[in-house]
Amino acid sequence: MIDFRFFLVSIAAVFLALAVGVALGAGPLKGEFDQQLRANVEQLGKEKDQLRDQMEALEQSDRYRDTFASTIAPGLLTDKLNNHQVVVVALPGADKGVVKNLADTVKASGGTVTGTVQVTAKWGDATNRQFLEDLATQLVTGDVTVPNDSTTYDRAGALLARALVTKDPKAVGQADSATPTIMGAFGEGDLVNAPGDLRRGDLAVVVAPHITPDTKPQEGDDVNDAWVALAKAMDSQSLGAVLAGDTSAASSDLGALNRLRADAKASSVVSSVDVADLPSGQIAVVWALLEQTQGKAGQYGAVGTTDGALPKLSDAS
Repeated sequence: MIDFRFFLVSIAAVFLALAVGVALGAGPLKGEFDQQLRANVEQLGKEKDQLRDQMEALEQSDRYRDTFASTIAPGLLTDKLNNHQVVVVALPGADKGVVKNLADTVKASGGTVTGTVQVTAKWGDATNRQFLEDLATQLVTGDVTVPNDSTTYDRAGALLARALVTKDPKAVGQADSATPTIMGAFGEGDLVNAPGDLRRGDLAVVVAPHITPDTKPQEGDDVNDAWVALAKAMDSQSLGAVLAGDTSAASSDLGALNRLRADAKASSVVSSVDVADLPSGQIAVVWALLEQTQGKAGQYGAVGTTDGALPKLSDAS
């Protein structure tokens, strides 16, 4: 907001300066009009300087906040995810830096990252929905069940979750016979990209797309239904899932976090963090994962009505 105001003040100052110059060039100006123009130009110059100072102060404050969070992070993360294995699922448009930082934060908390899976835009493309439906039908396995009224995205999400996560302690961190088949088919369909040595985790972090002013709604507006369904599937077949992103994903009507939080049923089981691009938000993701293992869910961050900055963990956590 300050950047925009700074821009407006600068433009206004330029035009006023031009107006004064033109007026002076046409002949000597006298009287109150000339004095008023000069006073306006001087005032705009002062406001411009003040806004510049505010911008610099905010930048310094942001640097301090991030440095502080990074400094105290080890103490807030130590051993939080010991004995847990986490799969990171990056949705199309997710910031690569956020994806990497979240994986690193999981490791810093004592958790193991079983793999980072990239979902492609083709998964949520409404024009590709029938292909996804046909593929999910072909891949269905006996240990994956979904309600009769489930959508294409519910069924496909359940299958992907089957390949990536499990609640069975004996199966966590292990290669699974169904995983190569499911991931191979989704990979051949250009729906996901995943490492070949993928193992199943017991927790999942799903990283939401970053929304820009140029982001356009997809045909049928199905894309966020796909992402919420996938997050729910990851949650239902593991000890818990967190949908993480930056504030754009929660503040924009086109954001995946916005859609999740608007869905009472989904948000009652899947947690979300809308500041995952910040060190403090990455800590919140780890705490939200730990809260998930306790059978709880919450919405954390800076946008809208949330459950606070961090979950309130028990003393034993």
